[in-house]
Amino acid sequence: MTSPQNLQRLLAINLALTSSSREELLEMIRHDAAELTGSDTAALFLLDPATGELYSPGIATGEEIKSRMPLEGSVGGWIIRHGEPVVLDASAPELHTLSKSSTATATPPRNLAAVPLETRARILGVLQVSNKRDAQRYDQQDVRLLEALASLAAMASDNDQLLRQTDLIAEFMHEVKTPLMALTAASELLARDSVGVKQLELIEMIQSETMRLSKMAQDFLDLSRLEAGRSQLAREPVDLAEIIFDVLRLQEPQAVSRGISITVNIEEDIPPILGDYERLRQVFLNLTSNAIKYNQEDGQIKISVCRSNDELEVEIADTGPGIAAEYLPHLFERFYRIPDSEGFTKGTGLGLSIALRLLREHGGRIEVQSELGQGSTFRCYLPLQY
Repeated sequence: MTSPQNLQRLLAINLALTSSSREELLEMIRHDAAELTGSDTAALFLLDPATGELYSPGIATGEEIKSRMPLEGSVGGWIIRHGEPVVLDASAPELHTLSKSSTATATPPRNLAAVPLETRARILGVLQVSNKRDAQRYDQQDVRLLEALASLAAMASDNDQLLRQTDLIAEFMHEVKTPLMALTAASELLARDSVGVKQLELIEMIQSETMRLSKMAQDFLDLSRLEAGRSQLAREPVDLAEIIFDVLRLQEPQAVSRGISITVNIEEDIPPILGDYERLRQVFLNLTSNAIKYNQEDGQIKISVCRSNDELEVEIADTGPGIAAEYLPHLFERFYRIPDSEGFTKGTGLGLSIALRLLREHGGRIEVQSELGQGSTFRCYLPLQY
């Protein structure tokens, strides 16, 4: 039976859900998990959908632990896959094997208990305690306490995610207002008889802004799904060379219209990677589209694919005007767009954010190198296995 002290602590956390930050709540839950179960250490890990790893959002109570926990061969990984509590003691042969990826200590714990953070049929992470102070095995009451605390931690994390999504919606609506106002003004002018020869320009502007709205809506939905962890990626052998040539086939008309030449250099015997063909194509469509859009007339684009140790490197270099150093740190922020020489911006400001997220979902990364007058080079790295 749960003691009055335990109920009081759980009630205090529940009341703090609406008045404390996520970090404060998780720290409170970690502390109480150790205290209420009589443990030496307590740790809380959240699942990072971008890397497929569990990470600690702060410092664990008691002994210092690793800030990240791989899913393979760890207690956390087992819980994420099965969604059930784990209780192990010194007599369990799995204790050393499963716990070695969960802690940074040289010696395995005497005993360990861990439960999933679950909300709305989704597992968000793991709450774990180890080395019960009386050296006894964790019992069902300990597990029930941990499950109650994990439920509160999951609620805190879920609420934080919903707040971030609300911010994203607010930003999106702010961005949508500009093209909508332009469409409204153009429609009003078209309704006047005195417009005359300017009607064609207005119609072209309406078409352009309509396409921008459509692209923004699709990009927004993609980014929203990625940030919420609801985007499911395929995991099958993918030929990067095939993706690059597919992208070039689609982008050729856009490049030809501006007199831009594209050269490709793909190293021989490039091995396939595990990934999602359509999502990776989306990444390179975005990067090559930018290389064309922001290039100079009759410019050049060079694309290369090569093997670099245990990764494949895809480089896309253009001869555009380049990017000032002050803008580089912000390139992958959502809705960020670099103003042109007249102070105007192009695109939706979401493409690079989505490319970054999709590469991370594949265990990869992206780098950019650019300076004014020297063009820009984007390098994408994808692991041969993930």
